[in-house]
Amino acid sequence: MDSNTRKQDVLRLIVETFVHTNQPVGSIQVAEQLPYEVSSATIRNDMGEMTALGLLAQPHTSAGRIPTELGYQHYVKLLVQRQKELSKKQQEVLGRYFKNISDLQARYKAAAEMLAKQTGNVSFLMDATQNVYLSGLSQMAQLPEFEDLAFRSRMMEAIEKPQEFVQSLGDMADNNTQVLIGNNPRMKNATVVISQFGPLGHKRVISIIGPTRMQYNKALPLVNYMKKLLEEL
Repeated sequence: MDSNTRKQDVLRLIVETFVHTNQPVGSIQVAEQLPYEVSSATIRNDMGEMTALGLLAQPHTSAGRIPTELGYQHYVKLLVQRQKELSKKQQEVLGRYFKNISDLQARYKAAAEMLAKQTGNVSFLMDATQNVYLSGLSQMAQLPEFEDLAFRSRMMEAIEKPQEFVQSLGDMADNNTQVLIGNNPRMKNATVVISQFGPLGHKRVISIIGPTRMQYNKALPLVNYMKKLLEEL
């Protein structure tokens, strides 16, 4: 096992464990989850190097580490390289669900609700006439990040003015799904998973918005497959 691959695995486990627990992650926790034998001392050294590079941070009250925005960005790059599709079972369930909805507006509404339910974040879809379909605010309001007044204000502003918010993210030159992590002042400590689809002049948007502590390995394939379903309908 070369050191670069090991460090990628260490970063992945720290991100995914922190996303799940919202607690700093220690070297012993990482060692127990790796599929191969590595000492906790070696992992501590890896964590120290990644902290020096700005990928991880060490809260003063703990010896464990948490991912930084840069760490999340690096993790997402690795995730995209290894991107897995939804399981066949999930695809079949979603396919059957949408096949039974004939009304276009009802499909958009159902897609927003499904994304929010599956990810625990806010989802919104925008059709070609900029009608917005929003879901998940009550779920996100229960996240610990939502207790921060500044974060809550930024999220509410984005949710209340989704058209302006999408424009503030800049030009989406193609239809690839983008993961924007704290990319501007309006997105501090927040992430947007966003994609557009449809013909030029009739672009539609599908998006998930939430804290940086997001299940990216679930959000990305869900957005991609949901977009595919809506394109086919």
